[in-house]
Amino acid sequence: MKYAVAFTIGLAIAAGSVAAGVEQAIDDQILPGYAAFSDATAALRQTAMNDCTAAAIRPDWNGAMDAWLGVGHLRFGPAEAEGRATAIAFWPDTRGATARTLADLLIARDPVIDTPEGTATLSVAARGLYALELLLYDPQFDDNGAYGCALLRALTTDLAAMAASIEDEWQNGYADALRHAGDPGNDVFLSEREARQTLFTALLTGLEFIADQRLGRPMGTFERPRPARAESWRAGRSQRNVILSLRALSGLADALADSGTPRTDAAFSRAMDLADTLDDPVFGAVVDPTGRLRVEVLQQAVRDARETALMELGPALGVSAGFNSADGD
Repeated sequence: MKYAVAFTIGLAIAAGSVAAGVEQAIDDQILPGYAAFSDATAALRQTAMNDCTAAAIRPDWNGAMDAWLGVGHLRFGPAEAEGRATAIAFWPDTRGATARTLADLLIARDPVIDTPEGTATLSVAARGLYALELLLYDPQFDDNGAYGCALLRALTTDLAAMAASIEDEWQNGYADALRHAGDPGNDVFLSEREARQTLFTALLTGLEFIADQRLGRPMGTFERPRPARAESWRAGRSQRNVILSLRALSGLADALADSGTPRTDAAFSRAMDLADTLDDPVFGAVVDPTGRLRVEVLQQAVRDARETALMELGPALGVSAGFNSADGD
């Protein structure tokens, strides 16, 4: 097992645990979140096996995307292993690699997808949630016959396998390593502070990703807005992705802040209220100055939530901003 911990269950129970906030994050956010993602991708796979039409698969794809947004900011440990998080969620795709790679597969009718092992060797651009989105929502991928059906089934199987592996490794080793950071024999987290730092960095990086990518990319510049660069615009859920991601990050902040962080709570509440009331599902209104201003206000609120957490929650946890595997993507 990749994340086996060198202490036994009995020793883990007897050893001291990290701060209550980390414990709560594990039990209330991380484990349920990855279980939900595993369940959602399993349902998606089963639907594709039963009926590989886009109309049949779309509802379960949306369910899997919803579940991913609950944990997509936790890009460490089992999600980082074997490049799983990138394969699950290859976005932003700045060079159009996903459409190009999928088109090549369909033209060649490449038999690499005939086995799960073969599918796992595909470029990350042709795997995961965003590759499936193109196959399900982009008109250029309509009517791909038997091979298109096989590709949908292969990709949903691959996605479900990655989700199941992440959940299994969290349940069977990694959660204990995080929960008992700094205990003798724990060579994954060498100190309680390291555990708190890891989760806090995931929180800050998640907020930064919303502001810079989910909101910044469709905004483009004032002279050249780019609504077609919005995340999941084909599926009509760019705003929904922001809303669900903010909710998940707010939940993580609440879990970590067991002593209370009122300014951080208020900043998150403002950002979530603005996201909920934006009424711009794919950020198409950024082409209009008034619509762009509303997205800018939301973007600033997200950045304010990050800065407030950095100034209030960070000191409460005894940590600061740190490096995350998503930095520089």
